[in-house]
Amino acid sequence: MERLYPALALAGFLVLALGLLSRTIKGGVLSEPMVATGVGVLAGPQVLGWLDPASWGPVETVLTTATRLTLAIALMGVALRIEHAQLRAIWRPMGLLLTAGMLAMWVASAALADWWLGLGLWTALLLGAVVTPTDPVVSSAIVTGRLARRNLPGRLRGSLSLESGANDGLAFLLVMLPLGVLVHSGGIGAARAWLVDGLLVGVLLAVAMGAALGYGAAVLLELAKGRGLVERHSVLSYTVALSLTTLGAARLCGADALIAVFAAGLVFNIVSDTSQQQEEENVQEAVSKLFMPPVFVLFGAVLPWQEWQAMGWPLLGLALGVLVVRRPLALLICAPLLRRWYPPRELAFLGWFGPVGVAALFYAAHIWERTGEPFVFHAASAVILASIIAHGATAAPLTRLFARHASREAA
Repeated sequence: MERLYPALALAGFLVLALGLLSRTIKGGVLSEPMVATGVGVLAGPQVLGWLDPASWGPVETVLTTATRLTLAIALMGVALRIEHAQLRAIWRPMGLLLTAGMLAMWVASAALADWWLGLGLWTALLLGAVVTPTDPVVSSAIVTGRLARRNLPGRLRGSLSLESGANDGLAFLLVMLPLGVLVHSGGIGAARAWLVDGLLVGVLLAVAMGAALGYGAAVLLELAKGRGLVERHSVLSYTVALSLTTLGAARLCGADALIAVFAAGLVFNIVSDTSQQQEEENVQEAVSKLFMPPVFVLFGAVLPWQEWQAMGWPLLGLALGVLVVRRPLALLICAPLLRRWYPPRELAFLGWFGPVGVAALFYAAHIWERTGEPFVFHAASAVILASIIAHGATAAPLTRLFARHASREAA
């Protein structure tokens, strides 16, 4: 336990510092994930040696646990952030992005992995699935805050939030297919694992469980408020408790916790009293801010520098290729249909901002834990770092550029 105290002190100090400088950071070329990752690199075993996550237990288990908890809190915040009117306006285009768009990003990422690293079909598909989902933690840094609210339309912010929340869980199906083939050596065992563990239990049970918990929590809260049974501060911590309850229940049943938490938050958002919604969202976002820096510090501390060096330039080619091909290609394919809802300027913004982050880290660590092989983590972590830097550095400048073009068109 003594080994955790330096990590707790560093994480707490970083949360305090980021809180004091949040507006300055949001308006510049640095982002909170970039700063936290940099702190993790400096404090990690490769530089100062203050943090050594390997001394806390198996690195893959530490990563899986930390990222799962962070994503659960973040996904509840994303679900509460989406306004009812936005949800009604964007569910059709989001349905397209969550089907054809995700498949395009998966195939493009897998093709790049095979091209640059010379992987077999199923390993390439597995790595491609890991880096497919748009990350809700990094996306939140782009679509929240005063700069985003002033310069980005609500439809655009809601679209990126909804997509990043939903496709994190849906990526479970993409990951389970090649993982099942590799673990079960193909055949009936792989098909059964994907159908039962992936689709029926992992997704459908998770959606049903999350929706039931979210609906029940909203109804019980309204009944308790109507009878004067709760105080205001208890109400505002309610969604945090719902996040943890859903996470634990899903894990106990073997369902995908990410899908369950997002479904619970979305149904709670739809059913609950909208007058209380903003305050609940603020509390959930505050808790998300508490969890976000530590997980990126952890990521920075476990970056596999020696393995990257051994993999050489092809790994850099993969990371850059995923950045410039994966997301833009998917939006280009879907653009003829998406133009009904988004003007070209908004499509261009969506085409760039599909960051890879904590969700990919979670799936990479999960695969490492399941198979005992860290290769997917080694490759995916390079893509994650490249995305944190590229999307973090361009968030504020491109948001301002978006607003300037909107002003010119309006004039």
